[in-house]
Amino acid sequence: MKVLNIITPCSRPQNLLMLSESINIPKDNYRWIVVYDGIELPNKDLIPENCEIYSFKDESSTYGNYQRNYGLNLIEEGHIYFNDDDTTLHPQLWENVKDLENDFITFNQVEKNGTPRLIDRKVELTGVDSHNFIFHHSLIEGVRFKNTYDADGYFAIDCFKKAKNYIHLSKVLSVYNSLALMPHERMQNEIQNAFRFFIR
Repeated sequence: MKVLNIITPCSRPQNLLMLSESINIPKDNYRWIVVYDGIELPNKDLIPENCEIYSFKDESSTYGNYQRNYGLNLIEEGHIYFNDDDTTLHPQLWENVKDLENDFITFNQVEKNGTPRLIDRKVELTGVDSHNFIFHHSLIEGVRFKNTYDADGYFAIDCFKKAKNYIHLSKVLSVYNSLALMPHERMQNEIQNAFRFFIR
């Protein structure tokens, strides 16, 4: 795998620096495309040096789907990986895929707390997440994200149907929403915020 194109639909620019730090790939082997869901780009202090950032606003877009499509339109070579702005790159991902030339690659995914989420699943609507598959750019002709919550599943299936050299890695190489707060963390934050208000 010569080049891994990483596409990040972005509505949380405050997370980009953390994402940047998690990309442990040689500079010549990746291209990081960030598509910001806004009319204007976010504050330049939030934008890492190792990304290309674009702004694209479509009021009808949900879940970053049209931002992903925008990024796909910029790619002409290499493999592609979606990395949302609430998820860091798994530290062992590149080491496990760098020598592969397969046109469709899947791997296992766990929750932030380590609970299994997608383990050795088939490429089907409920068996893939945008963050647990990599695919070659040759598979995207005529394939784009629909504007639905489960669009990543439909997109993966449409690309998979074209694949000629599929491989599944039975390893955890994806952590679902690794930067997002767990329910107990959200509750703890709400309690802390309420307490701060109370003692004013």
